[in-house]
Amino acid sequence: MGALTVDGYNVIYAWDDLRELMGVSLEVARDRLVQRLSTLVHVAGTEVTVVFDAGRGVSTAGSQEVRDGVRMVFTRRGTTADHLIERSAYQARRRGQPLEVATSDRFHGAMLRGMGAAVIDASELRRRVERAEAEIGKRLAASR
Repeated sequence: MGALTVDGYNVIYAWDDLRELMGVSLEVARDRLVQRLSTLVHVAGTEVTVVFDAGRGVSTAGSQEVRDGVRMVFTRRGTTADHLIERSAYQARRRGQPLEVATSDRFHGAMLRGMGAAVIDASELRRRVERAEAEIGKRLAASR
């Protein structure tokens, strides 16, 4: 099982459909992202963590929850998602565990690569999610 950390708002802004949902509600866009990421948990057995900045209307103390197999992390006020993801990459490298990070921030991606993380952009993440969704569709069709 691989580990994937997703820069939540970065991906929401990168995916047109999620960016449009932000016009309706930030919470709806976050929930839809988590729902779609859960397919990677269920199909590929990927351990998925999605990180959101606290400055976007959630608790200032920071929090974590698991929804449909996806670990959602909301940073504390004053801590960015980038910082928390960098810390995770550093800790994974110290433990000798591979970590993959999804972000379309090229500067941040270069920093993470330097820390030993594998980095994919939001479009590659979207392709993986779509393949996982198609696999779930096949499994459902075969079970009927």
